[in-house]
Amino acid sequence: MRKRALLATAVAAATAVLGGLTVAPAAHASTTGNSLSVFAWNVDLATSVVDSTESENAAGRTPVVESIIKQHNADVVVLDELFNHSSTSNIESALAAQYPYHTPVVGQVCSGGGWNGISGDCSNSLFVINGGTMIFSKYPITAQYAHVFSNSTSGTWDYDSNKGAALAEIDKNGVNTWVVGTHLQADQSGTSTDTTQATRLAQLGEIKSWVDGIVGSSAPVLIGGDFNVEYFHGASRGDYTNAQNAVGGVLGTPATDPSQLTTMDCPVSAWCQYMSGVESFPSDYQDSLDYIGYLNAPGRPTPLALPSVTTDFDPQAGWTQGQSDTRSPSDHYPVQSTFQLP
Repeated sequence: MRKRALLATAVAAATAVLGGLTVAPAAHASTTGNSLSVFAWNVDLATSVVDSTESENAAGRTPVVESIIKQHNADVVVLDELFNHSSTSNIESALAAQYPYHTPVVGQVCSGGGWNGISGDCSNSLFVINGGTMIFSKYPITAQYAHVFSNSTSGTWDYDSNKGAALAEIDKNGVNTWVVGTHLQADQSGTSTDTTQATRLAQLGEIKSWVDGIVGSSAPVLIGGDFNVEYFHGASRGDYTNAQNAVGGVLGTPATDPSQLTTMDCPVSAWCQYMSGVESFPSDYQDSLDYIGYLNAPGRPTPLALPSVTTDFDPQAGWTQGQSDTRSPSDHYPVQSTFQLP
């Protein structure tokens, strides 16, 4: 989320045209051959205290989150902002048949907890919340690591969370692929975007070094999540290019396809409009902050190409152009892509 205060914290069958953009329901992900489909989504499920204080209705939104994830049927699912323990437990249960394998939530614990290793600046303080990132898989997870960022912007709410990244080795029919799920530093009112973007770049550098140390050149590494890197508003700063350089990879985004919604699209999403009032960002905010791609390293195999990344748009039944999407349970839309692997 762009300005998340962490602690204070079906689809119409026909293709719809929205503001000159063509938006079609996403097909179920391919699972043939050496392919791996990845779905990444910031689900905006705040802590129970924030949920109650800000009337965010996690109990009502969580079943919709579950339904949308099941519908899109990707091989691997990366979720961010799983700060609400009840919602997280319900999602685990609801997805268990389709996704029998999952990592713990990053930053929930600072040692053990089912991880093969935990690194970085993890805090056990009662005043620090978890990192909110978790990976689900249809296929066995043979290794799982967590990293909590050492770089975080002081004076922002992110400073009081164990945000970081999960790294999972997925064994799909004997083909091993690593997947990183992450959620980078958010912008916040009163803090320079230059400062928070510098933190994001440093965090991407942490991911690169951490992954290189674990994976080396052994197998492809895919990555997805809410990077909080503004594709459009950050263009003059070179944010997207700088992010790719910092992580040493290639980041796919629906922003390069004018037929796609932006991943944060308040003029369309009623929930995004609601959250703009809670978090004090513009009610007409539009940008793409969420990415799926892969990481390079000497000798490491990579996908055959960077596939297209789509924004999954699943409005209420009967939705028509010009209406608000009142079904979306988050202020972000999910992104999805299918990789062909060597």
